[in-house]
This record gives sequence, structure tokens and C-alpha cells, in this order.
Amino acid sequence: KAQELSVKWTLTATEKSYLKKLNLIKSFIFLFLTLNSFYLISCDVSKIELFLDKNISFQVSYKQNFNDSSDSITGSIYRDHSNLKVFSLTPKEELIINKKQMFRHDLEMDQLIIHTSEESINQSPAFLLFNKPNLICDFFLITNCSNESCQYSDPIDNFYIEKIKIDFVNQKIKKVVYEDLFERISTIDLLKYEQLDKKVSFEPELSDNTEKIFLN
Repeated sequence: KAQELSVKWTLTATEKSYLKKLNLIKSFIFLFLTLNSFYLISCDVSKIELFLDKNISFQVSYKQNFNDSSDSITGSIYRDHSNLKVFSLTPKEELIINKKQMFRHDLEMDQLIIHTSEESINQSPAFLLFNKPNLICDFFLITNCSNESCQYSDPIDNFYIEKIKIDFVNQKIKKVVYEDLFERISTIDLLKYEQLDKKVSFEPELSDNTEKIFLN
């Protein structure tokens, strides 16, 4: 009887140990799902999506300044559904995103860099803000939104933007401030929204002498 009692006691202890481990695993799973659900809810890009839904096509002038330089860049941003074009006067160049390709065209050197990699396109700030804002949640872990602004920070590894803040006025993006991994801060003021000029082309204008560089 003593031997039988010992066996029964051993089995009971094993079962308790197993149940303890099982409960611990369940607790970890519950915690993971809770945190993951909280993250999905907290990553709010609704203000950007609302802006894009109401402004399928537009053009807007902009001015960009930097914290480490007195130089500034002026130009215009053009959007027509999924097509996007960012033109700057100084330096004279343009960035065009269409048909799953991104073109960086140096108009002064007549050099065209063609990106076909989806990763390169997705990490472009212009693409994130004016085309696929939902991808912001793939690159940042922390969101802090108020009635008139949203800030995204704590980037994933190897993402070159440390944080980005977007200000809204009348449900339109009016200012974008972002800091890169080298602590360089860029401030972009969006000045005047207008109806898209139908003459705007979303194809790079090439000459016979245009140098083409293809990057994956």
C-alpha cells in the first residue's frame, strides 16, 4: 500500500508540474496576443488615410529646411491616385513612383536611377505619406496621435528614419518633420493645395543622352 501511495503521489506531482507549465505557456500566449492587439489598435494612420481618400488627385507646393544647413529646397508634389511625383527646383530633380517602379531623375546631370525593388519603394517617405500610409505601421512601433498631429517613433532595425511627425490643418497634411539615424532633422511645409494640372506627366522625360542606372 505504501508503494502504491508513493506511485500515486509521484503521478500527482508530475501532473501538477505539467499543468503549471501549461498555464505558463497559456499566460505567455495571452500576453503576446494582448500586446499584439494593443499594437495593432495603437498604430493609427486614419488621419493620413482620410486625407488621401478626400484628395485622390492634387498638387501642392512645398519648402524643405534642414537643422544642419541654411540651404532649403522648394518644389511641388503631384498625386493622381497611385501615381506620385515630387519635383524640386534646387537641385533640379524629380522622384516619380508609378507602375511599381520608382524613378530618381537628376535633370541637371540627365541621369535616371530606376528602382524596381518593392522594399526601396516602400521606404520612401513620399510613398509612405501620399500612397501607402498603412506601411508606416510596419516600420514604427510607437504612435502618438492628437487631434491635429501624429508622431511615429521607435523604428524597426535598419530603418533610416528615427521618427516622423505629421501636422494636419483642415484634414490636410500641412507639415512633416522627420529625423534620420544621423540626427538630421528635415522640416517640410506644404504650402498651397491646388487641383492637379492635367498636363503633369508621371513618366520621366528622357533624352537620347540620358544615363540610365537600374537598381533592384
